[in-house]
Amino acid sequence: MIVLIERRDLLDGARVEAAVCVVGSGAAGTSLVIALAQAGIDVVVLEAGGRRPGRTDVDALVGDLSAAPEHDPLECVRQRRLGGTTAQWGGRCLPLDAVDFETRSWVPGSGWPVSRSDLMPWYRGAADLLRLGAFEWTVADALPDAAPFLLDGRDGSLLTDDMLWRWSPPVRFWPAFRKRLVAHPLVRVVQHAPVVRLEQAEAGGPVICAVVAAGQGRELRVRARHFVVAAGGLETARLLLCSDGLSRGGIGNSGDQVGRHYMIHPLAEVAEVRARPGVSVSGAADFATSRDGVYVRRMLRLSDDAQRRHQLRNAAFALWYPEPSDPAHGDGLLSCFALVRQALTKTGGFKATGVHRRYATNPATGDHLSNVARDLPGVSRYAAHWVRRRWLSARTLPSFTTLPRNGVYRLRFDGEQSPEPGNRVVLSSARDDDGMRRLEVHHRVGRDDRESLLRTLGLIATEVHRAGRADVVLPPPELFDDLVLGDGTHQMGTARMSATPRSGVVDADCRVHDSPNLFLAGSAVFPTSGMAGPTMTIVALSLRLAEQLRREVLGRSAVST
Repeated sequence: MIVLIERRDLLDGARVEAAVCVVGSGAAGTSLVIALAQAGIDVVVLEAGGRRPGRTDVDALVGDLSAAPEHDPLECVRQRRLGGTTAQWGGRCLPLDAVDFETRSWVPGSGWPVSRSDLMPWYRGAADLLRLGAFEWTVADALPDAAPFLLDGRDGSLLTDDMLWRWSPPVRFWPAFRKRLVAHPLVRVVQHAPVVRLEQAEAGGPVICAVVAAGQGRELRVRARHFVVAAGGLETARLLLCSDGLSRGGIGNSGDQVGRHYMIHPLAEVAEVRARPGVSVSGAADFATSRDGVYVRRMLRLSDDAQRRHQLRNAAFALWYPEPSDPAHGDGLLSCFALVRQALTKTGGFKATGVHRRYATNPATGDHLSNVARDLPGVSRYAAHWVRRRWLSARTLPSFTTLPRNGVYRLRFDGEQSPEPGNRVVLSSARDDDGMRRLEVHHRVGRDDRESLLRTLGLIATEVHRAGRADVVLPPPELFDDLVLGDGTHQMGTARMSATPRSGVVDADCRVHDSPNLFLAGSAVFPTSGMAGPTMTIVALSLRLAEQLRREVLGRSAVST
């Protein structure tokens, strides 16, 4: 049976039907389909792209950023292809923290209708699917013989340095899971099949079909008992907004919530960490291998109680190498890194945007080349190390890192952004080649979020100094006023989970409030962002949704949680 289908093969009177229709084949769509197929449910997947993105695939993602001047070009931080944006995912995983699910008076709009404990069985399932090894997220469990970090085992009631990120090896979902999909007789994947709208028989009723643009003004209609939109944090909102034939403002938008509360993860390297004489913290500044062979990295974080006490948003901090773009570091590896990044900015792709933009023009190219020449043996050794661990190993070395020669590190943070209703995406008047209206983004990182990050840095500096192993040199407060935060790779919150349609788009089961057979999968449903990358939570929510669909399609529970 052919289960990977070209859209053009379905044009001549084809009738496509399934128990479940899934729009999108990224992290959300793929993990959902794998679970549904295992349960014996007939699924059709509609993917707008193919194996590799073409010109029209890139152009379809272009949006209007005039109201979000610091945001990265939408076509650079997303991918329209089989596997979606996992094609440029780094593999970093971490469950959200308990505090992320709580209603916090100092974070307007916070609160999930589910708790972390509700998601925990699905987080474990996500860890298995992502091959994360043991479900261990602390140094004590995963790195029992690790050297002390910044706190040296002191009381972590305010600040902890015992937490870990873990890295998944299948960072590109289509190559990783293709055989499990195309070899399954119940799964049909239709590529080059952009869904331009969903249709209902009546406003507020069930979706009856997904309409695919088939070229030259033609359309293909796909029918199913249940529909799941798993098109990413931005495209999910776009599809709902464009599905306005019967529902004013689009499906799921009776409370004017579709597209609102758009969040990213603010990130930057903004402070210096200086180890005290005789103290080494280098073990925490590089990737380590856990006791079961998974790449991990240590981080600093204020405890949940500390965040509540000081009314702060969540954030995680890690030691980072010195600023590569300044050749004064005298490090051939860092200069080589800066030159490679400078070259990549000319490609116009993902590595030309966000925090990478500072490499676009580098007047010190000659000084960097001199650093590389002086350190050529070290650069050559690292190149061999990189090829071996990045390209020839079963588990991929996550990214470049190196240790500073003077013991001075930068402190890198990944922060939480508040869900502000004014941060939103709407439809513009421009249209893409498929006839869909493009997105217009309104976004900024507000003063409250910047102030929270600055206050968190101050607490970290105090606690690290008290521990006596290092000192944190803080940036001037005014730096945060205009600091560009984030590269736009994590898009969350545009179709948030809520108890009622007045405050969100989907319920606790990810069912759209205004349509009984329409569900959303992915980061669009996040009510708050936390500080952890969204992919693990995306997969966990998709596996949880798969169980809900099992019950509705098969009339029984397929697994016990």
